Amino acid sequence: MLYKTDALVLRAADYGENDKIITLFSLQYGKISAALKGVKKAGAKLKFAAQPFCFAEFVLAKKGEHNTVTSASLTDGFYPLREDIGKFYAAASLAGICDSVLYDGIVNEELFLRAVNALREMCEGDEAEALISFFLKALELSGYMLSLGSCAGCGAELSGRIFFDLESGCFYCGECARGAGASLSTLSVLRKCAGMPYDAALIGKDGKNRALKLLHAYFTAKTDVRVRALAEYIALSGTA
Repeated sequence: MLYKTDALVLRAADYGENDKIITLFSLQYGKISAALKGVKKAGAKLKFAAQPFCFAEFVLAKKGEHNTVTSASLTDGFYPLREDIGKFYAAASLAGICDSVLYDGIVNEELFLRAVNALREMCEGDEAEALISFFLKALELSGYMLSLGSCAGCGAELSGRIFFDLESGCFYCGECARGAGASLSTLSVLRKCAGMPYDAALIGKDGKNRALKLLHAYFTAKTDVRVRALAEYIALSGTA
């Protein structure tokens, strides 16, 4: 059986001497795996389809539980992501998040469209903010939405010393003091990326890095999954 799907390449692994197995995030069918036959040979026509973040219309042949790519038509290769190491690792982080939250065959159209838009935003602008915005939405769609408003304990406006609780995904004021210490710059970055009112004076590189650390810690606490590319991007951003 042949079928078509619009999909993003999340990862690719060598298989045999000349083949690869790719993991796709498809709009119509969710996460699926497929073989790319002979793609490691010189001059292989489908070599582009094994590249990171390739967005294409794939034609797949299904036999039993196995899929094989028969052809692909490129929609967007997101080439600027491969020319900048920071953007590359941010995009790899997005792919890793998708791979971690998706289940085989479960369709998630909103997350797919958010992923494509985030990759485009990374090409054109601030990859850290695009990644944080996507991460927040991925958490929300997975049932792990963060509370970024007032103190979750007493309802007071968050100012001065604040705290974040990994268990509840909520921020607390200094009086309620639940969880680990956090910064107002971290909260401001998260609010900006969530489309909420924020303090522009507190937005900076360090705040973005801390926001990603907080999101990764929260994601790991909830899913027991550590996204390797995200850890590497955080380390890279902290030294750049």
